[in-house]
Amino acid sequence: MVLGAPNDEYGNLSAIALDRLYLAYELAINNEKSLLLCTGGNGDHFNKTEKPHYYFAERFLQMKGIDKGRFLNGIPSRNTIEDFTLSMPTVQAINPDLLVIVTSKFHMGRVRYIAEKVFGSINKFYVSSTSSLTETELKPLIDHENQALQAIKEKGLNFN
Repeated sequence: MVLGAPNDEYGNLSAIALDRLYLAYELAINNEKSLLLCTGGNGDHFNKTEKPHYYFAERFLQMKGIDKGRFLNGIPSRNTIEDFTLSMPTVQAINPDLLVIVTSKFHMGRVRYIAEKVFGSINKFYVSSTSSLTETELKPLIDHENQALQAIKEKGLNFN
């Protein structure tokens, strides 16, 4: 499961998205029977194109050589909570021995918290990508993640 990240108005993947996808690619080529689930739909803050973000993520991985048949139907999520809540039926349907969740290091705290709440007893393994962003670029992202996690802890998963 590769969590979505921004792309520009032309579908060009951001550094955050590429960091995650390069890691997902490495995992996929070393686990040839694994399936891939890409998340990310559309939203003003991360994807203003007509296609969902997962389309661009899948296309990137396919261009790197991952067979189209290894992809589960993408998840048109608008945020991290939806990454998990919308993917739950897909994950339950395949009933994986192990669900590997790929995201960025700065995102991992919130991801772990939400995944544990939504996926409960499903066997999970979390993998964080190395960031190609500078410390200056990462600072506002880390601050946002801290605030978002605190808000979820206070208000629960069912708020916008």
